Amino acid sequence: MTLSAEERRYAEEKLGRRLRLGEAALLEATWSEHCSYKSTRRLLALLPREAPWVILGPGRDAGVVELFPDVALAARIESHNHPSAVDPYNGAATGVGGIVRDVLSVGATPVMLIDSLFLGPPADGLSRWQARLIVRGIGDYGNRIGVPTAGGSTWFSEAYRGQPLVNVAALGLVAPGDVLPGRVEPGDVMVLAGNTTGRDGLLGSSFASKPLGEDDSGAAIQVGNPFLEKLLIDALREAYERKLLRHVKDLGGGGLAVAVSETAAASGVGAIVHLDRIHLREPDMSPVEILVSESQERMLLVPRRGRLGELLELLDSHGVEASVIGYFVEEPRLRFLYRGEAVAELPVDLVVSPPEPRRDWVPPPEAPPLPPLDYPDPVRFLSTLLGSPRVASKEAVYEAYDWGVGGRAVAAPGYMDAAVQWLRDSTRRGYAAAVAGNPRYTRLDPWRGAALALEEAYRRVLAVGAEPLAFLDNINSGNPEKPEQHGYTVRMLEGLAWAARELDIPVIGGNVSLYNEDTDGHMVDPVATVLVVGRVRDVTRALPAAYRGRGPLLLVGAETQEELGGSEAASLLMGDVAAGAPPQPRPWAEKRLRRLMERVVSEGLAFSAKSVGLGGVLAAVAKMALRGGHGIHVLLDRVCRCGAFAAAYSETPGRLLLEVREDAVDYVAGLAEELGLSAAVIATPASKDTLSVKYGDTLSRVSLEVLSESYTRALDWLREP
Repeated sequence: MTLSAEERRYAEEKLGRRLRLGEAALLEATWSEHCSYKSTRRLLALLPREAPWVILGPGRDAGVVELFPDVALAARIESHNHPSAVDPYNGAATGVGGIVRDVLSVGATPVMLIDSLFLGPPADGLSRWQARLIVRGIGDYGNRIGVPTAGGSTWFSEAYRGQPLVNVAALGLVAPGDVLPGRVEPGDVMVLAGNTTGRDGLLGSSFASKPLGEDDSGAAIQVGNPFLEKLLIDALREAYERKLLRHVKDLGGGGLAVAVSETAAASGVGAIVHLDRIHLREPDMSPVEILVSESQERMLLVPRRGRLGELLELLDSHGVEASVIGYFVEEPRLRFLYRGEAVAELPVDLVVSPPEPRRDWVPPPEAPPLPPLDYPDPVRFLSTLLGSPRVASKEAVYEAYDWGVGGRAVAAPGYMDAAVQWLRDSTRRGYAAAVAGNPRYTRLDPWRGAALALEEAYRRVLAVGAEPLAFLDNINSGNPEKPEQHGYTVRMLEGLAWAARELDIPVIGGNVSLYNEDTDGHMVDPVATVLVVGRVRDVTRALPAAYRGRGPLLLVGAETQEELGGSEAASLLMGDVAAGAPPQPRPWAEKRLRRLMERVVSEGLAFSAKSVGLGGVLAAVAKMALRGGHGIHVLLDRVCRCGAFAAAYSETPGRLLLEVREDAVDYVAGLAEELGLSAAVIATPASKDTLSVKYGDTLSRVSLEVLSESYTRALDWLREP
């Protein structure tokens, strides 16, 4: 158990007696880092949460924002890092199942999954095995429950050899008036619905709240049943339509112990639970095992008064097992009973209020300077960069996902900078979501890295023509008990909070995953994964990231500087080594780009758009040309006067590429300049299937076929069985 001796003493002093075994297990779950956020609660309070369009902010199973007066969007992001390291298939699959149930818990219908994967080097056999099974686990579970994985990101690095990070987000739709308020009252009955309770996943929350050990087995890994989850989804959708439920909560980390405790605490009530009334998979389970089991596909349902019978009949008609296990009481005390005997009996405020540990931290070291490099010809280097597993096409990943199920997708993954879906009503309205996170940046400078992740996800949503509304974060870091590792967590959250305030965008939820170390105690590269969700007023106007050859390419945004520190190009030149300070964040430029894009989209001034990020301008132009299948001529000296290589591969944030109507170039450039943004035509259509680059008196060419070979084949190994 990760319940420390100090925590045990604290609890026993509060109670004035020794803890029972069941009570120790209960606190083990509820006080775990995974469930309580005890090391980061104060830091998370730095993130801005308020906005008129926020319906539910952090604290519930999912956050909710108003898309339109009649439609709201629910979203949640979570990690399944430790389970995916030990059992990649089931770890990733059950991560999907849990995140979908979180969205269901607020009354929403799940409509989209987005994953963000940080995997070991492709040359390593163990990493290849993990990567294939993680992708297959996500794909199999999402495909079988009929929820499309519509977007995401994938990063490969030596830092994740043996310890991958698997972050998954889910989105759902709900009418604003149908969002469950999350309140219960004394006398309300509890129903446990879904899967049988078994020994799989016992104390998985504790497993995720300590470093992995060489002897860690799959005992704490849940085993998913997507077909049962689909039955749960269908049953709950009908229950919502019939207004049968007043509260729903997923049994995730900590299982029944955490679900009941958090529900009671949120309403200021207590609860009595009869563990012997729960339907079991293994009849010889002990009461303590039942209390803290984390078996998947289980949900705590609280029906409206007088509707219990209807709810049980509905669940039975869908083939979903259910047990009436207890009720809420006025006294704020939790009593878990087994055959009338107390297994655990504790005050609610003690269960949900762990003692805050002292977490010392030291500032992370400054990034090592970027050494003098022999920069090659940027065009000759382009194939190398496009073939990097971090930059290359992720088609080998998303072809494993049924991204179009449900008929909402506006385009295939990769064709747009953000996933865009249609509401499927009589309007053209929709929503967009994009995820970002650069572990190289956050290793070199966690403050800048986290701020830049929010900027990039925000800018990707802008690029499709959407209006960013809110964000969710998944902080993946090291051991909080080690000051040199905890410093990265502190600085990432401080940088994220600063960027959010500068961008005027609220957080509506998130997750913190700590203890991400290898078996030797070395922290993996920490990373802030950030998901931004936005409103699309007309999906037919959503802009692809594919160059159509119908107009010049305008680079708009912040002025390009020579910022190669932490860049993909510099890293490849140094043999996948990270050095140099990452680019300076520029949230002011992102906000001005938002105002520009509102005009561009509403007036129909552009054919396509792409965010400039990893790999810089030349990589972004090449991707647009490859996706559109149209040749392009690049005027590199118009990007900046900072040298050809820096002009091509600097990763200065706050920049977008816009394929603008020929008759609107001056107009769009003028709008940008009025907003204090730079604007320059940096590319024009080419008649042949080539990408040509001019810098000064130098003209270089490369065929799109050669570039495509590098870009599309780098991850072919993922398709292998």
